[in-house]
Amino acid sequence: MWYDIVYYSSLLVCISLGRNYRKISDIEMKRNYGAGLGFLVCCLLCGRYLYHAIIMVWGNIVIIKCCERRYVHQMSLGFTWLDLLYIHCNVDDAVYAIWVHQTIALRLVGLAFELNSADMTKLEQKPGPSSVKINIADVDSIHVEPYAVDIIAYAFFFVGLHKDSYYRWAVFNDHFRNSLSSIGDCRTLTEQKLKKAFLSCIAYFLLRMKYSPTVYNNEKFYEDYAVDIRYLYNIPQLLMYYLQCQIINLLCTSVAVESGFGLYPAKCQPIPGYGPSTNLNLMKSAYGNEVFSDSPDALIHYEFSFGMLKCYDNEKLIFGPKMKNTISSWDMPTRYWFFTNIYKRFSKSNTEVRSASSFLVWTIWNGPFLSQIIISTTLWVYMQLESEYSELYNTSGAMKLPWDIGFSIMRVFCLIYLTPCFILNDSATLLKYYGSIFWVYHVILVVLTVGAVVMHKTRTNQIVHTSTL
Repeated sequence: MWYDIVYYSSLLVCISLGRNYRKISDIEMKRNYGAGLGFLVCCLLCGRYLYHAIIMVWGNIVIIKCCERRYVHQMSLGFTWLDLLYIHCNVDDAVYAIWVHQTIALRLVGLAFELNSADMTKLEQKPGPSSVKINIADVDSIHVEPYAVDIIAYAFFFVGLHKDSYYRWAVFNDHFRNSLSSIGDCRTLTEQKLKKAFLSCIAYFLLRMKYSPTVYNNEKFYEDYAVDIRYLYNIPQLLMYYLQCQIINLLCTSVAVESGFGLYPAKCQPIPGYGPSTNLNLMKSAYGNEVFSDSPDALIHYEFSFGMLKCYDNEKLIFGPKMKNTISSWDMPTRYWFFTNIYKRFSKSNTEVRSASSFLVWTIWNGPFLSQIIISTTLWVYMQLESEYSELYNTSGAMKLPWDIGFSIMRVFCLIYLTPCFILNDSATLLKYYGSIFWVYHVILVVLTVGAVVMHKTRTNQIVHTSTL
């Protein structure tokens, strides 16, 4: 309870200080203010585990400054993920401290990947033949290598530090290079987010009063209720988990909005975690103050957006229809990190290997516990089956709507089935619960896998038989 009070109080304090932060005109003072406030938040949330964050930051500074650019991303990923693995195995009483370390890990390793990509881009641009080939789209070059103090400021910057709201080094750098953060008053948008968070809190506590997650540890739950009731009890738990994530996201993005962080022209079409994706010349003008000056008349023709901060696409999240739509719409900045830095890096591998590698790295980042292993393996198998059945049958044209309904129903059943893994950490309780419902969804997945294999072999034999005729 005490940790909850400290966590949410620190979020509210950061929101209240955001307005003062925006008024700072000196770039160095502004950066130091943001980094100092973030380090204070880190001290409050991490407590005696603060030294892990310091080791992680300074270890990556040594790697980034000393390693060759060809291998810097691999060294950073290996060191940081081993450090995270140690934290997960030895820190079991401070979930908020783990969240902070996860956020810092994404920033530092992401910076190493950005530096590697910038170096590879320079090699490609050199005249003459080159054996270096990359498949990384839309990566900006880092023109000035960051100093150690810049890396520290980026790692501990207070915006998004509470939860894994990832943003690239380029976005962090844009925040200080242009004058967009001082445009207008963001208080109205912040108030809207806080109102939504308040309403979500009310709904969350009303549900929790009726449906407590501690029921999973109660023997009477397994003795007095049938299998279908035990399965359906996951529905309010899933809704509460969604509301809790929404509350945290609304508060975290309120910190960014009130601070003027992540504001870009709408014409640049900012992508969550990445930043502006088109009309980059408009941003270059912003750096030179050719377009975005202090004059209100120069700004009246431009529409601005906080799209870079968007974490959830609720329409795709709820309606799908496929699981890949749900996953790509959940915590979108983090999904961008794993897609760009892990999935797309395995460009020479097939889709299944790239997807499995991404899920493996994501599992270690979240913690290699039974709950996370069940989530990752189940989602990976389910997504492969979705893809396989989409190829085996005609899921487009006139049959698109029936197949979309079927995919959506199976997707919802899967998320309901995995809900205990989202909210419980005790392996014994999870095994007991899934044993009580006979691992029903996993049995369905096995049946569907066998069906897909049989159908694939049947189709292959038919093609071979037709070709011989």
